[in-house]
Amino acid sequence: MLRLFGLAALAALAGGVASVERKGALQLMLSRPIVLAPLMGWLLGDVEGGLMLGVPLELLFLGGVNLGGSLPDNETLLAAALTSMVIPAGMAAGTGVDAPLAALGLTLLFPLALYGRRLERASEARNQQLLDAALARAAQGDAAAARVNLRGLLLPFGAAAGICALGVLVSPLLAWVRSICAPGTLSALEGSWHAIWAVGAASAMRAIRDERAAAIAAVSAAAIIALIVTARGLL
Repeated sequence: MLRLFGLAALAALAGGVASVERKGALQLMLSRPIVLAPLMGWLLGDVEGGLMLGVPLELLFLGGVNLGGSLPDNETLLAAALTSMVIPAGMAAGTGVDAPLAALGLTLLFPLALYGRRLERASEARNQQLLDAALARAAQGDAAAARVNLRGLLLPFGAAAGICALGVLVSPLLAWVRSICAPGTLSALEGSWHAIWAVGAASAMRAIRDERAAAIAAVSAAAIIALIVTARGLL
C-alpha cells in the first residue's frame, strides 16, 4: 500500500507538470502523449508499457492544434491519467500493459480528453481575472503584481495531479476487472485495441492538409485492420 501511495505521488507530480507545460509554460512538446506516456511509464516502473499507450494516443490526437483560442481535446490529461492507471494495474495483475488492459483503461478514461478542454477554458477565464488584477496592482505601483499571474498555474496543475493520483490508487480495481473477464471478453478487448491503432493511423493521416486526406485515411484504416486480421490468422 505504501508503494502505491509513492507511485501516486510520482504520477501526480508528472501529470501536474505536464498539464502546465502543455500551455501555461515552456511548451516544449513534452506533454505530447508519445513523450509523456513513456516518461511516466519510466517513473512508474514500465517504460515499454508507457510507450505502448503513448503511440496510439499520439496518432489519435495528432491533428489537434493548441494555438491561441483554439482548444483541441486535451490529449495530455488523457495520456497522463491512462498511464497512471494502466501501468500499476498491469503490475498488480501480473500481465504488464497488455491490449485488454489498455483497452479497458481507455474506455473508462477517454471522456477526460473532453473534460480537459473544459478545464482549459476555466483556466483561461481564471488567468484573465488574474491578469486584470495584476494590471490594477501594477498601476498602483505594486512591485509584486507580476507574480500574480503565477497563480494561474495552480488550477491545471492541481486538477491533473489529483486525477493522476486517483488513477494510481484505483489501479488495483482495474486489475481485478481484467482478471474476471472471460476469454471471449479478453479477445474482444484485444481486438478493440488493434482497432484503436487503426483509427489512430487514420486520424494521423486525416491531419494532413490535403484534399485526398479523408480517402487516404479510410484506406489506411482498412489496410491496417486487414493486416492485423491476416497476421492473427497466420499465428
